[in-house]
Amino acid sequence: MTGATIHLHTHSAFSFLRGICSPQALVDAAVQDGMSALALTDHHSLTGAIEFYIACCRAGIQPILGMEVDQLPPGDLPTAASGKLVLLAMDLSGWRGLCRLSSSLNGDADRLPFDRLAQETTGLICLTGGQGSTLNELAAARQAQAAASWLDRLAELFPGRCYVELQHHTPQDIELNTSLAALAHRSQLPVVAAHNVHYLTPDQAEIQRVVTGIRLIQPVEGLPAEAFAPPGAHFISQAEMAARFESIPAALERTREIAERCRLELPLGVPHFPEIPLPAGQTALDLLRQKAEAGARQLYQTLNAEVTTRLEHELSVIGECGYAPLFLIVEEILDYARQQGVPISSRGSAASSLVAHCLGITSPDPLRLDLYFERFLNPARATPPDIDTDLCSRRREKVIRHVYEHYGTERVATVCTINRFRSRSALREVAKAYGLPAEQVSRLADSLPHRWYGPGRRSGEDDPYAELAAQYPSTLHQKIFQQARALIGLPHHLSVHPGGMVISPGAMTDLVPTQMAAKGVTITQFDLGDIEHLGMVKIDLLGIRGLTVVGDVAEAIAASSPQAFPASPTAGLAVLASIPEQDAQITELIRHGRTIGCFQIESPGMRATLREIDAQCVDDLMVALALYRPGPLTGGLKDAFVRRHLGKEPAHYLHPALKPLLEDTYGVILYQEQVLRIANGLAGFSLSDADLLRRAMSHFDPGKQMETLKEKFVRGAAERHQVAQPVAEQVWEYMAAFAGYGFPKAHAASYAQIGWRSAWCKGHFPAEFMAAVLANWGGYYSQRVYLTEARRLGLSLRPPLVNHARSEFSVQSIAGQQTLVMGLDQVKDLTRRTQAAIQRQRPFTSLTDFLARVDPRQAEAENLIKVGALEGFGSIPVLLHQVRQPGWQGGQMQLFALEDAPGEDWSLAEKVAAQEELLGVSVIAHPLELAAEKITRSGAITTLEAAARIGQRVRVAGTRMTWRRTPTTRGDYIYFMALEDLEGMLDVVIFADVYRAARLSFAKPGPYIVEGTMELTAEATEPTLRAEKIWQVE
Repeated sequence: MTGATIHLHTHSAFSFLRGICSPQALVDAAVQDGMSALALTDHHSLTGAIEFYIACCRAGIQPILGMEVDQLPPGDLPTAASGKLVLLAMDLSGWRGLCRLSSSLNGDADRLPFDRLAQETTGLICLTGGQGSTLNELAAARQAQAAASWLDRLAELFPGRCYVELQHHTPQDIELNTSLAALAHRSQLPVVAAHNVHYLTPDQAEIQRVVTGIRLIQPVEGLPAEAFAPPGAHFISQAEMAARFESIPAALERTREIAERCRLELPLGVPHFPEIPLPAGQTALDLLRQKAEAGARQLYQTLNAEVTTRLEHELSVIGECGYAPLFLIVEEILDYARQQGVPISSRGSAASSLVAHCLGITSPDPLRLDLYFERFLNPARATPPDIDTDLCSRRREKVIRHVYEHYGTERVATVCTINRFRSRSALREVAKAYGLPAEQVSRLADSLPHRWYGPGRRSGEDDPYAELAAQYPSTLHQKIFQQARALIGLPHHLSVHPGGMVISPGAMTDLVPTQMAAKGVTITQFDLGDIEHLGMVKIDLLGIRGLTVVGDVAEAIAASSPQAFPASPTAGLAVLASIPEQDAQITELIRHGRTIGCFQIESPGMRATLREIDAQCVDDLMVALALYRPGPLTGGLKDAFVRRHLGKEPAHYLHPALKPLLEDTYGVILYQEQVLRIANGLAGFSLSDADLLRRAMSHFDPGKQMETLKEKFVRGAAERHQVAQPVAEQVWEYMAAFAGYGFPKAHAASYAQIGWRSAWCKGHFPAEFMAAVLANWGGYYSQRVYLTEARRLGLSLRPPLVNHARSEFSVQSIAGQQTLVMGLDQVKDLTRRTQAAIQRQRPFTSLTDFLARVDPRQAEAENLIKVGALEGFGSIPVLLHQVRQPGWQGGQMQLFALEDAPGEDWSLAEKVAAQEELLGVSVIAHPLELAAEKITRSGAITTLEAAARIGQRVRVAGTRMTWRRTPTTRGDYIYFMALEDLEGMLDVVIFADVYRAARLSFAKPGPYIVEGTMELTAEATEPTLRAEKIWQVE
């Protein structure tokens, strides 16, 4: 070691509201001071360890990984209180101990029992902890005997690996260090100098106090001094450490001694896959080859040269990287899903792999679609590829349970996500820490915009609190804004990833620390990026409603056609597999944009796109999904593509050499894979290098690497195709502008298939389809839009009729007609007990019969009557009159003569209003239908038509679905309204002057007519109507 001193007790922001530095910032400080090594010892957590380890390796200094723990002394030391210890990993066995100990600590406030510590001492060095440690507390209290006993116990646990930690934060520490050194001498233990680092510079002490208040959920002013980091807990230099410990030079030397002993090398970039059962004499690659070839024969009938060459290439790369087990594991999981009848779909770039396709992991044919394997598995990358799969959301839990059961609960965990402070949460938490009253905290936080209208901001641009700072000039408020700025981006807590799972070769905690999240879910302390670095099997099994909808429809079809689809768990999947990719009826549905309810192709903008390109097949859906992205939409590429696609203008290429590379998309870059194709075919990049170029472009990296790549691209284009430098640079800029927003063709192909199947279900089985959409609470739109669509399809709709309704929307046969019946669970204040009684006791013949056998509360009975659930038992006024009479309770009711009750039934408007109030939506009619004639006379067009008129002035009519406002720099507000009509929904932006002119109209519930200009910003995927005039439909 050449460095004089090494910091062995440091906290990063991954101590979660203790330290405030990123691991990289700590490493940068160590490098700047010339330190040869550095330790990271976050409190109870190892979340920052991988990031820290990689940062150290890149900076050329030695990483030392450790952890600070709060431990409980043994029971035979009654005077010893709980306190801190620092544990440092010497090797992989020590790392394993850290992982296991961290996993056993349930949260920040937990304490580690002494006997649990005793089980995990192998490969660990122990420092006594410094300020806040059991030893320091005993020494300060002059309990020398108890302190000596505690040291003896630690020395027994860590023979030859226990050090007495000396800290010098204040002058008062000098006397304490003398006592500690004497105790160490008595116990024949070495002393080591340490500084408890929580932040980088002295001026950051205040923000550390603030995060402490946030962590303890108390105002900073009311906290005792010991709650905070020690005084002066910044990153001090080696020179300062030498000055502070001038009288104890051995303590400084021991920092280097400990660094020499800590030689942990984490196995990064090495696959860590679980063992899988293999036939005798076969390797995982042998088995994968066998399965891939068998699948290829089934898919292509014969193994021609194209298939065998591609398979050999992919298998060679997979074998060299050691990823064969990954494919076999995913295949096993998805085979189980299929056996259980769970609809699945590939997602992301995995569909670029022919091996994955032959194993049934992905659906799109990568050969037909000309997908590059390197887009999925680039051998130049050190991390395993992602094989992401979508599952039916309702049936997903069955597959998750199988993964735990098949591989063992101790080997499986869900990946965490790191929740970080954002502008609103940082402001709210800091304001509370400074003791602002709750109403003032809310007022400040609510003054921030929920989103920005117009061009988006890049990270680091602008001050989110600039406007507030001008409005609140007090010293306290300025301090709050300053500290909130410092918190933005720092970790706050861990949460559960929606789909990511990890499978380890042995116990998960041998390599990865875990913790218990909400609902008893075990999550890793590492996010997806760190799991990748460790080479673990990570699988993203995400539940999506689109698959649930088609799965529900398929099961209904199978149940109604037992001869074609014999009863079995996989009957529904057989239905989906039988859906043809050529169907004239579905072509008509898609090309006219009648795709409300269909997966990924139902938004107004997407439906307008389908109509623009005259979409007719699955491949056209793939084009639409890629075309309807921010890049093509705002760069003029969409219009050029549409004109060429429809034969209205010839294809244009920046250089003739681009024609074979972009011919299928008429000279327009539409897919991410085309960036690879151009780099490879035009400039001679290998496919691996081309993918690295695509990744750099997609991250908007303007640095030295991009300049080098650009020079290589321009040079290669000139050498291979004599492309002039200005043209090559123009092609480069064209690629770079697209790469950040481009859509993977593999992903578009997977989702296009689900979209087509959704449309097929809608076109051929509209009742079952709309019932499934409504039962699963839709997708892009509110339930009202889907009900309107059902009516447009000619379907009969009924409220939750007590003699027919299930818990959720369903198709029922009523008087020989297929009818969509709303679920009972949608009736306001209807208890589960009453719902169950209704479904158990029916059919009912009268109100009297219903009340006697169900015994609902009066409010429940009235609500059911008002929404029409007792239709056929009398008019609404008659039924309400009866249930409001005294004499029925506990299932007893006297009979009333119907003629004595009020006569005429409610009007349509009254029924619509009651259903809107008690069901959240009207089943019998959309509120706009009551004003249809007036809306027609106003000249309003539909939201679907408006979405296709970017830059044009339009007039639309609809009801207000959502409403919010955000402040502007002028002290006014911008208002955002989601306007819904019979065709869909449109976002409306209303500036203050327009709002003031229409304020009286907004006092009424609508519907409204809005006149303005359609706009589409660079970051948006859906058009927006900028309102210029708004009025109420009278």
